[in-house]
Amino acid sequence: MLEHWYKERRTLVDFRRGPLGPYFDGFAAHLKERGYCHTTGTRILGSGCLFNDYLSAEGIADCGGISESQVEAFLDRRYADFRTTSLYASSREQSRAWLGMLLGHLRGIGVVKTCGPLRGGTRKEEAAHRWILDPYLRYVREDLALAEVTVDRKRVVCCAFLEGLGPLASPARMKTLSAEAIEKYLVKHLKLSPENRRTLTSTLRGFLRFCALRKYTAEDLSGVVPSVPSYRHASLPKGMEDSALQRLLNAVPRETAIGARDYAIMLAMMAYGIRGKSAAELRLDDINWHSSTIQIRAQKGGKDVVLPLLNAVGEAILQYLRHRPTTSLREVFLTVKAPVAPLSGLVISRTIRNYMHRAGVHPPRGGNSVLRHSWAIRALAHDVPIKAIADVMGHRYLDTTFIYAKADLKMLKQVAMPWPERS
Repeated sequence: MLEHWYKERRTLVDFRRGPLGPYFDGFAAHLKERGYCHTTGTRILGSGCLFNDYLSAEGIADCGGISESQVEAFLDRRYADFRTTSLYASSREQSRAWLGMLLGHLRGIGVVKTCGPLRGGTRKEEAAHRWILDPYLRYVREDLALAEVTVDRKRVVCCAFLEGLGPLASPARMKTLSAEAIEKYLVKHLKLSPENRRTLTSTLRGFLRFCALRKYTAEDLSGVVPSVPSYRHASLPKGMEDSALQRLLNAVPRETAIGARDYAIMLAMMAYGIRGKSAAELRLDDINWHSSTIQIRAQKGGKDVVLPLLNAVGEAILQYLRHRPTTSLREVFLTVKAPVAPLSGLVISRTIRNYMHRAGVHPPRGGNSVLRHSWAIRALAHDVPIKAIADVMGHRYLDTTFIYAKADLKMLKQVAMPWPERS
């Protein structure tokens, strides 16, 4: 598969020798499958070839024991006296990322076993706390078996917490951490960013319990972090007006590949009230063009539901499929640029927020949930049965759906008692 990227026989010979030589063809096929253009693909492969030459010069014949230190030693040598004005020269961080892709492929096929993800390119403030962040993230990833998106959220919260502690967040002074320092951070954070209090407090309690368990702190300080109470069905679901939804759709440039994809995603979410995760997991096999139906996969313990494929949604998806990258992936909505991969629910939520900002729409809650709430409220206003709404939204219990009845003003007006007048 190297022949897809290179034509000269001498270049192919250079690639196929050395400890990594037998694996470059597979890596080249992997890059082609992911949709990389010729320029980027050859630059990634070229960086791997230079690393292969370095391993040969160091006398390393078995690539099974490649470590992060060897990658950093190669980068130190390559960029020691590196000077160029070329716009096409790769930086140290870029080369590290490309080598991380190569080693990730080798780990995937069982060749490299000891080298973890390359972390040299992490942010400065995060790198300063790797001594405690790395063990904690390994604990939540392996011992607690949390999803990677949850691990990443915990990383962000803990990194901000450690940065806020300042000099206290060092191996020498962590044991002197006090309840007063934690309370000071919480007060400051909640003043600057009052959102996501439950995420903040629950993450910090778990992190402080881990610190006490591993003896990073002198005592368990998790009790200092208060819990945020929540009450089932206490809040009122808030949606968007139809005019705001239309402005949101009008903000999408439908003539581009990205715009056609984003328009189809948002129209499907508005039409069916589905979660962003459901849109991300929609597969080509879920759309039956002959019977004009679409299957929404179950989420959170619900059940699969088959719905009529609305004309507007079908036309939007067809318009996007004309731009969709050619790949063996079966998910409908993919990234447009390489590496071609399915979108995630988190990416879809961020995309919707960006379009809301562009359209000048300021909903009570941003992201996927406001579109979902808007659909449920409209469905109730048009006398759709609560059971049908629960099935479409993927609710396992009807009690979950009844919260939308609180926002059905039409029904509330019917049961409201007249205001007593003075005699």
